[in-house]
Amino acid sequence: MGGVEFEGTTDPTVAEQWLERMERVFEQLECTNAAKFKYAISLLQKDAYDWWVSVPNAKAKPPVLTWDDFVKSFRAKYVPPVYYDAKKKELSRYAKGIIDGERDKCRRFEEGLNDYIRKSVAILQLDDFSKLISAALTWERIDKEEASRRENKFRKGNSEYGGPSKKGKFDYSKTE
Repeated sequence: MGGVEFEGTTDPTVAEQWLERMERVFEQLECTNAAKFKYAISLLQKDAYDWWVSVPNAKAKPPVLTWDDFVKSFRAKYVPPVYYDAKKKELSRYAKGIIDGERDKCRRFEEGLNDYIRKSVAILQLDDFSKLISAALTWERIDKEEASRRENKFRKGNSEYGGPSKKGKFDYSKTE
């Protein structure tokens, strides 16, 4: 079918190229989004598959995640915003009129962010591109840490206490 296994990488270019190749294969095969999702997951190997099963709801039956969810999660893991910044800088020398100034560059970058990051970063109204990227990366890191903490707290709470109490939220018999 033309798809290639993906084992994970630290090189965003390799990850982006794999995703682009998958899109070309899917276009040739005229795949539905559901088929794209299943096929892409089947090609994840080693570290990439280990990462995928750690994504919340990744193994839910029936699937609750979509192809778009996969692409967003994949790019968040393997293609950081700094990669896009470097690519834009590299290509901007060939299209000087397209990237007019720092402020416009910042607004374009904000428009490309995921909604949940854009809302938090746009309010800062940063016109320094480096600071904007730093703010976006910091917000993303903090969000991931908080999600991990919530997940650990949820797991810990469910395993230690064995679920909700049959007595209710407060046991009045122990107050005296």
